[in-house]
Amino acid sequence: MKHWIRKIHLWIGLPLGILFFVTSLSGALYSWAPEIATIIYKENVISQDIPFVSVEKLTETIERELPNADFRTVYYRGPSRAIQVLLYVPGTYYHANINPYTGELIHFQDMKKGWLNTLRFLHRNLLLGETGREIVHWGTLLFLVMVLSGIVLWWPLNHSHIKEHFRINLSARLKVLNYKFHNVIGFYASWILLFIIATGLFWGFEMVKNSFRLLGDENSITYDIPMSTENKITGNKNHYQLMEQLGSRFRKEFPDRNIRVSNPHKSNDPIQVVIIDKNQLVYSVDHLYFDRYTGERLTGNFEYGLQAEASVFTKLNGLVYDVHFGSILGLTGRLLVFFASLIGASLPFTGFYIWWFRRKKV
Repeated sequence: MKHWIRKIHLWIGLPLGILFFVTSLSGALYSWAPEIATIIYKENVISQDIPFVSVEKLTETIERELPNADFRTVYYRGPSRAIQVLLYVPGTYYHANINPYTGELIHFQDMKKGWLNTLRFLHRNLLLGETGREIVHWGTLLFLVMVLSGIVLWWPLNHSHIKEHFRINLSARLKVLNYKFHNVIGFYASWILLFIIATGLFWGFEMVKNSFRLLGDENSITYDIPMSTENKITGNKNHYQLMEQLGSRFRKEFPDRNIRVSNPHKSNDPIQVVIIDKNQLVYSVDHLYFDRYTGERLTGNFEYGLQAEASVFTKLNGLVYDVHFGSILGLTGRLLVFFASLIGASLPFTGFYIWWFRRKKV
C-alpha cells in the first residue's frame, strides 16, 4: 500500500509543487496583515484626552478626498488608532484612516492595489480572478491528499526505531538532512496544515459549506430582516448624529473591543453596530441593529445578531476563519499557522531534491 501511496504523493507533488509553494508562502506572510497594515497604512495615533471628531466631520474629510465615494462604515479601534472609514466606488473600495481627534486624513488606500493587497489576491486566486480561485480551491484539495499521504509515508513500520522518526541529526550530510527535514519537520507541520487546509476547503467548495448547513439544520431557520420604520416622524432624523452617539456609547461600554458603525443607505435600512474582539475573532462578533430615525434597538431572529444566540452554522462559519488564521489561539495560534505554512512552502523543494537524488541514483 505504501508503494502506491508514495506514487500518488510523487505524481501530485511534482506538477503542483509551485502552486503549493505560492499559496503556502503567501498565506504565511499574509497572516501578519494586521500588523503590516498598522505600519504601512499609518494606523497608530497619539492618544489625547479630548473627544473624537463627529461623523459629520469625517464625511467632510472624505468629500474633499473622494467626492463621489459611497460612505459605508466607521470603524473605531481605540484611542491610539486611526478611525477607519470604508468607502465604495465602482470597481473597488477604499480604507481611509483618519485622525480621531483632528479629522485629518492620515492614509488613503485602494484595497485592490498595493503590495499587501496583491499578496492577499495571490493567496486567494494567484492574481488570475475566478479562474485562479478555482485553481487554488482544487489545488487545496490535492494538497490535503499530499499531507495525508505524507503522514502515512512517515508512519514507521518498525516501531523499535520510532524515535528516529521524531528527531533530526543536524550533523548529518546534506542529503540526509534534507530527507529528515522533509520527513520529520513535515510531519510536525502536517497536523496544523490539516486544519488550515480543511478550513480553506470550507470556503472553496459550496458542497462542503452546504453539507454543514444541512448538519446544523440551517436551512430550516427563517431569519428576520432588520429594518427601520419609515413612517416615524418623531425623533432624531439626522442619522449621522445617531451613528456618532451609538459609536460613543459602545466605545464606553466595551473599551476593550473595536466598534464598527454602518451608514444606512435605503430609507428602511437600520444602523448596524458591530462589536469586534481586538484579536479579530470572527466567531465572537456581536451585531446590533438600531432604527435610523429614532435610535431604538431592533430585535428579532437575525442571521447576524448576538454571538450567544447564533445558530450552529453561523458560529461554525466564524470559527472557520479564526482557525484558518490561527487567531483562535491568539498569538500562539498565529505563530503556529505562520511556521506551519512556511514549512508547507518548503516541502515541494525538499521533496523534489529527494526525488532528484533517487532518480540520479537509479
